[in-house]
Amino acid sequence: MDSGMARVIQCFPEHAASIRERFHEDPSFREMCSDYAEALEALQRWQASDDLRKSARIEEYRELAKALEIEMVTALRLPPLT
Repeated sequence: MDSGMARVIQCFPEHAASIRERFHEDPSFREMCSDYAEALEALQRWQASDDLRKSARIEEYRELAKALEIEMVTALRLPPLT
C-alpha cells in the first residue's frame, strides 16, 4: 500500500474504501495523499527538532496538514471520476 494512501486511511478509517478507489482513479487525489504524508513526516521531524524555528514550523505543517485533510474530504464527497 502506498504510504500516502496509508496515512490518509489512518486519519479517516471510516472512508478507507472510498480513499482506495479515489487514490487509484484520480492523479490529483494521489498527489494530495503524497503531500499529506510528506507534511506529517515534516511535522514529526520539527516536533523532534531543537531548532529555534521549531514552533513556527510546527504550526506551519499543522496548518498544511489540516488544509490537505479538508481538501481530501471535499474530494471524497465529489462523484467518482468516470
